Amino acid sequence: MYPTEPLQTLQERFKKYSPPTNIHVSQRASVLIPIFEKNAELNVLLTRRSTKLNSHAGQVSFPGGREEAFDTSPQETALRESYEEIGLLSSQVTILGKLDQILSRNFLIVTPVIGVIPEDFVARPDPIEIESVFHVPFSFFMQEENHVIKEFKTKRPYLSHHFYFEGYDIWGLTALLILRFLEIGLGYVPEYPVHHPKASTWMELSISFREEHTQELEEGWTRT
Repeated sequence: MYPTEPLQTLQERFKKYSPPTNIHVSQRASVLIPIFEKNAELNVLLTRRSTKLNSHAGQVSFPGGREEAFDTSPQETALRESYEEIGLLSSQVTILGKLDQILSRNFLIVTPVIGVIPEDFVARPDPIEIESVFHVPFSFFMQEENHVIKEFKTKRPYLSHHFYFEGYDIWGLTALLILRFLEIGLGYVPEYPVHHPKASTWMELSISFREEHTQELEEGWTRT
C-alpha cells in the first residue's frame, strides 16, 4: 500500500509539513532526495561517493553538498550540487518540500530537499565525486529483513541503521532521512526503534545544536 502512494498525496503531505529550522549554525549543507515513480512504485535515487574522496569516501548518499556564499536558499544548494554531481537539471525537478534538518558527523546542519524527477532521467555522474548512481524502491526499506541495527553505547548512545541493497550499504545520515521520509510522507513507522531510548532524537539534536557544543558532542560520540 505505502510504496504506490500517489505523488499528489505526497505533495499535499509535504506542503503541510514545516519542520523547525536551526539558524544558529554557520556551516551548512543541503541534499536532494530525488524520487520518481517506476512500474507504479515509488523509488529513490542514490549515489555512491568515490573512494578517492577525502570525506565520506565510498559511502552511499543523496546528491548534495556544502552551501556556498552565492547560494540564496537550501533548495538552490541542493539543485546546484545535484547538477554538478549527477547532471540533474533544476528544470527536471519538482520540489515537494523539506524534511527535518540533520546534523552531519562533521557538524554541518544539512537541509534535505525533496524533489520529483523524471522516471527516464539518465544520470551523468562526475567521476571525481561519484562512483555510481542507482535507485531503490521504497518498499525495500519497509521489509525488515533488509535492515540491520547496530547499537553504540557511547557517552551519547546511538543506533546505526543499515539497509543492504545489491552490494550497497545504505546507512548513516542517508538511512535516517529515508526512515524519516517514510514516516512523514508515507505514514510508515518500523517496529524496531529508530532512536536510542537513552538519547535525544536526531531531530531534537539538530535543532538544539550550537557550534560551541562541537567538542562536547564529538566526545560523546567517541567509541571506547
